[in-house]
Parts: sequence; structure tokens; C-alpha cells
Amino acid sequence: MTLLSPAQADEGPRNPFLGLAAQALRNPSVLIGGFIVAAIVIMAAAAPLLGTVDPVRINPAIRLKPPSDLFWFGTDLFGRDIYSRVVYGARSSLMVGVSVAACAIVFGVAIGLVTGYFRRLDVVVMRVMDGLMAIPTFLLAIALVSLTRASVGTVVAALTIPEIPRVVRLVRSVVLTVREEAYVEAAISVGTPTPLILLRHILPSTIAPLLVLGTYVCAQAILVEAALSFLGTGLPPEIPSWGNMISEGRTFFQVMPRLVFLPSLFLALTVLGINLLGDGLRDTLDPRIAKRM
Repeated sequence: MTLLSPAQADEGPRNPFLGLAAQALRNPSVLIGGFIVAAIVIMAAAAPLLGTVDPVRINPAIRLKPPSDLFWFGTDLFGRDIYSRVVYGARSSLMVGVSVAACAIVFGVAIGLVTGYFRRLDVVVMRVMDGLMAIPTFLLAIALVSLTRASVGTVVAALTIPEIPRVVRLVRSVVLTVREEAYVEAAISVGTPTPLILLRHILPSTIAPLLVLGTYVCAQAILVEAALSFLGTGLPPEIPSWGNMISEGRTFFQVMPRLVFLPSLFLALTVLGINLLGDGLRDTLDPRIAKRM
């Protein structure tokens, strides 16, 4: 019988998830990025409470007004409240970014698991993925929006398709490595059904890299959506979005730079926070980087 010292007895059983969370919180990138992302998410969720004026209400009589007690950031060329549009713009950007990341991960994981596990499908599927990766995201998005009606669903679909091959290649690489592990070979030898092997033994190994990749996909989708809206091929003009605001305010940029500066500032902060959070998660979840740190 092994006796524990008083210090060991006080520690009790260690939870690996708590240890991983504590390690992540010691990373400055996670702290700063998490704080920025949390602030933007709270702003988007509380937009009806934080917004002072209806963001889509047009009032030509008060167009291009300076900041005041009622209009904190002033009004745009259509007389709409800039502050309310910036707050509601966070909803549009986060909705597009999170939707694209979630859809890309769902489809990419399903295709990557099957492709990596069944070798006969690998060559055909990966050539299709290589073909999709060769299509520029902007051109594909512009083509889809031009062929269909501009909407949130069209933009999400146009941004999801180019991101699926990235997820597929990542999941496939993990599956090819994990499939050779002893516990997977043992599960195969005892006749474990293939779907159970994929879900129970292989899928958990992809969670950590997918979390990191998901942050980058989300940030990339937010940037591309803003660029498409700036070009007039993104979200419909009536939807408050940072890209639409930048596009509408560029005409008066020299005399009223706040029309472009304010939405650009929140767009940059959001992308910066997501990227910092992704870098911190990568440093925490990658054993080689964590060991060096």
C-alpha cells in the first residue's frame, strides 16, 4: 500500500481539463484575445439594449450630423445612427464568421474522417479538394452572389466552400496518423463497427487542431465578408454590417473620416481578438510548443 504525503493528499485527483484551462489562462494571447472576443460577443448579444436608435431608420433631415447626446458617433449620409449600426454590425460579422467556421468544420470533418480511413477514396476525394482550393475565395463568392440573390445564406455558402478543403486536409492528416495507433488496431481486430471507431477513437484526436483552425476560419470569413460588402457583392445594403458602412462612407472619408474609421476599428479589433485567441490555443494545445514555452 502506497502512502501519500500530506501535500499530495491535499491536491486530490487532478482534472486534465482544469490543468489545460489553467495553462491557457497563463497565456497572454488567450487572455487578451479572449477578452476582446468576449466584449464583441456581449456587444452583439446586447445590441437591442446598447443601440440607442433603430440602425436602419433613414432620416435625410439629420444626415451627416456630428456626434451628440442622441447620436454618439453621429449620423451617416442617410441620417442613420452610426453607433447603432456599428453595434448591430457586430451581429452580422459574428453570425457570418461563426456560421462559416461551423459549416466548414462539420462538412470537413465528415469528409476527412471517411477519406483518411478508407484509403480507396483518398485519391479521388483529395483531388476534388485540391481543385476547390485552387478557386480564389473572392471569385467564387462573387460568382455565387451574381448567380443568386444576395443574402446572408448565399454569403455563408460562398465562404464555406473554399474553407472545407482546409478542414478536410487537417482531419485527414490526423486520421492517417491515429489509424496506425495500437488502440485503433485493437478495436479493428475485435470487430468494432467502423462508425464507432471513427467517432470514439479517432474523432477526439481532431478536436484540438480543429479548435485552432476554427478561429482562423472565423476571422478569415469576417474579413472576406467585409471585403465583399465593400465591393457591393456581400450582405444586402439594408443589413447593418461593417463592410457596408465602410463602403457607404468612403465617399465622405476626407471630410468625415469617422464614417470609415469607426467600423474599420471594430472590424480590426474583432479579427485581432480571434487571431490572438487562436494563437494562444495553438500554443496551449500543441504539446511541442507548450513544452518549449
